[in-house]
Amino acid sequence: MIDEKTLYDKIYACWLGKNIGGTLGGPVEGRMQVLDLTWYPVLSENGALPNDDLDLQLVNLHVLQTKGASITADDIADAWREHVFFPFDEYGAASTNMRMGFKPPYSGYLDNVFTDCMGSPIRSEIWAAVAAGDPELAAALAVRDAVVDHAGGEGVNGEIFNAALQAKAYVCDDIEILIESALACIPEQSRVYKAVAYALELFRDGKTLPEARELILGRFGSPNFTNAPQNIAFGICGILWGKDFEDSILKTVNLGYDTDCTVATAAATLGIMYGTSYIPEKWSRPIGEKITVSDMIKGLKAPADLDELTRESIRLYKVLKNSDREAIIAATPSRIDAGYQTYVITSDEKSGIYAVMRYLTDPMCAPGYDCRVSFEIRNNSSFRCRFKADVICPENVFCDDEADITVEPGWAEKIEFTLKACAMPDMRFSRACLRLTRINDGSVWTEYRLPFALLRPNVWRINGQEKYFPCSTVKLDGDAPEYVCTTTLCEPQSRSCMMFCNSENPLKLELDGKVIFDSDGALYLPAYNRSPRSQRAEFNIEGGEHEVKVTVKNAGKSPKFYFTCNSGHACSEPGSFYMHIEDVLK
Repeated sequence: MIDEKTLYDKIYACWLGKNIGGTLGGPVEGRMQVLDLTWYPVLSENGALPNDDLDLQLVNLHVLQTKGASITADDIADAWREHVFFPFDEYGAASTNMRMGFKPPYSGYLDNVFTDCMGSPIRSEIWAAVAAGDPELAAALAVRDAVVDHAGGEGVNGEIFNAALQAKAYVCDDIEILIESALACIPEQSRVYKAVAYALELFRDGKTLPEARELILGRFGSPNFTNAPQNIAFGICGILWGKDFEDSILKTVNLGYDTDCTVATAAATLGIMYGTSYIPEKWSRPIGEKITVSDMIKGLKAPADLDELTRESIRLYKVLKNSDREAIIAATPSRIDAGYQTYVITSDEKSGIYAVMRYLTDPMCAPGYDCRVSFEIRNNSSFRCRFKADVICPENVFCDDEADITVEPGWAEKIEFTLKACAMPDMRFSRACLRLTRINDGSVWTEYRLPFALLRPNVWRINGQEKYFPCSTVKLDGDAPEYVCTTTLCEPQSRSCMMFCNSENPLKLELDGKVIFDSDGALYLPAYNRSPRSQRAEFNIEGGEHEVKVTVKNAGKSPKFYFTCNSGHACSEPGSFYMHIEDVLK
């Protein structure tokens, strides 16, 4: 174990660096040009500005406090549903999925175009702190977190890389060794791996930082400023080319793009490597020790200051040190496969019975559109288990499939079910439930119920042909010069709304015959909080049914659009959200 005095100093410097970097980079986040900052653009009354980079790690800290070494992706998802009200990009998409009943990692995959972005790489420090000196363990914990909102994307690789690098930084201060060690934890074919390895190659080849910036953007740049590969490479560049703490954080922030993320991670990493003495008082004094939490983190008692956060991080480090490390690593979710959900039935995955569920089709169920699912029942106990299995269905849905299975110790059995709808469901989502009736000595012993979500399809008429879509993305087939798409939007109540219809192609949106906007096309960025201005409008909408018409011109870009009607303001209490998940398109 690392001696406690050293550990305290490094963890404290990590969180201090995180606050310094977030406050320096936050106000200029999203600027994609070269910047020229020499000081904090803004300071709050308490010093550090609130930032989701730290906020979400306080949520993970809370989960660690309650679950300890047994923490799972499901535990983190449960905490999100209770405490996280961010609408931003992948946060908004994943939160909507979780509120509809989808579990990780599927929650981070469904209808989410931001899986390659920075929302999870910025959450690495907590895992590095509680697994200080153990990159493999930090990476295993990071996967649990990342798949909640980035399943199958580069955001997962980014959080693994950062967590592994920072965990090893507690026992090594050679940045090139740290980079190579962390790269060994992610796939060589991933874009994060290639971007970081390229940055290191450019540094070793003697390129200047401006040259490196342009070369990295040339290979890995994205029009979305928060795309992970370019930003993780920029954070590494700041450390590689920087001469000291101040030089490193200024070099990082002035590269632009997702600046609060890049410089906060770089500053935290430098704090871990060299401790508090490396951080000049010039930068630390204005920040102070207080922790400021964003308004959209609700119902959570966060540490009051950096000292409390540091001491709690050390306590949890000791909890992890006294836990079964190999079992934690063995139970790590897949970072690549996003199409499954797991259910612990008895005990745990190592010694009990659990199930892996997959949607074999889209998760929608409607007349003529069956939903097929599979469950693999895995028995890691020491005795044979026999089950009768069937599905309990919501109203207007039925499933005639049943199964009688026996699962030997150390074995698994797979069962499949087809759910059919006899009428279109009224609600946007509903829940079915696998019922496993356990048989012992020829009699019913107990019953387990594993819920899963079903979606009512969004119904669009495209050039006169009716089509069903499980999500908000409408894919347009063929090569028609123009697509006329109509649907009926059912609003449960009158409210302020922000309606957006996002496409790379020129489109016109009409509501009840009135033109809402007529756009020449835009960046495909279907985010609740920052969809392109030319393809969104905020207004008061009446409760009831409304006719929506979207006319899309085929301009040779990807033939698709994304339509949704959100709340026109930030939610203020549990049970509400930017996207009203009860809205129905029919």
